[in-house]
Amino acid sequence: MTAMKTIEENLKKEAKQLLESGEVAVVIAYGRGFDENHPMPCAITKAEESEGLVFNEYCTFNLARYLPKYPPKTKIAIAVKAADSRAVVQLIQEEKVRKEDLVLLGIPVTGMKDQKTGEVIDNRTTCNLANPVIHDILLGEEIHGFKGGSPYDVLAKLEAMSEDERWAFWKKEFERCTRCFACRKACPMCYCDPCFMDASRPRWADKSPTPDGHLMYHLTRFYHLAGRCVDCGECSRACPVDIPLYLFHKKVAKECEALFQQSAGMKIEDKPAMVNYGNQDSDEMLK
Repeated sequence: MTAMKTIEENLKKEAKQLLESGEVAVVIAYGRGFDENHPMPCAITKAEESEGLVFNEYCTFNLARYLPKYPPKTKIAIAVKAADSRAVVQLIQEEKVRKEDLVLLGIPVTGMKDQKTGEVIDNRTTCNLANPVIHDILLGEEIHGFKGGSPYDVLAKLEAMSEDERWAFWKKEFERCTRCFACRKACPMCYCDPCFMDASRPRWADKSPTPDGHLMYHLTRFYHLAGRCVDCGECSRACPVDIPLYLFHKKVAKECEALFQQSAGMKIEDKPAMVNYGNQDSDEMLK
């Protein structure tokens, strides 16, 4: 596996070259935070700014979150790990970005860590893949022989619960929610403007921080992401009260995969599962 420091140097080199040549107008990658354990997303537009780019095991942010913010036809280079690349694919499928406007700087990597806890998160929230599913320039050697297991292994404890126990578990978790919307802000697939929570005509949900309102928000958001979640885990890492949102998203993703034999963001030629009808699709979701 290519050392992360080498990936960082390759990132700087490619970013500088792309900006100097005028091939892209902006490079979205990672920059220095207040220390090495807290790098931050950044966007650079000048070649000399490439020296400020970094990459290490704490660069967990899914940078695809920023792509829909740019005007159409903006030429963008973006650093993508495995889950990030899946988000890009999903955005292309949903016609929020165009592949011809992007240069994908692929990062093959394992051993990513949560900034808050220092825990390795490969088996929880990086979709258990080591290599980007799509890239234009690879910043390190492809990783072979990585055995991350199933991304759904972490659901074992939740799935062992009865329906009543699961309901009690999630009800208790959502009672801790402060409705700060950090999960929505971090998610690369939450690009609706306005969000249903912000709409006033019609008014879909109670905006005050009540337990029923929290439940409405999260359950609606979970199903908006059905067949679209790429398992990057940004929602859980952004949550200030550490609600394990990734568990619910994984459960919904597992059900969608079983029903439609398709995982989100794996192939550009696929259509999003929930907007594509096939005669072979299961009717289980209607029961």
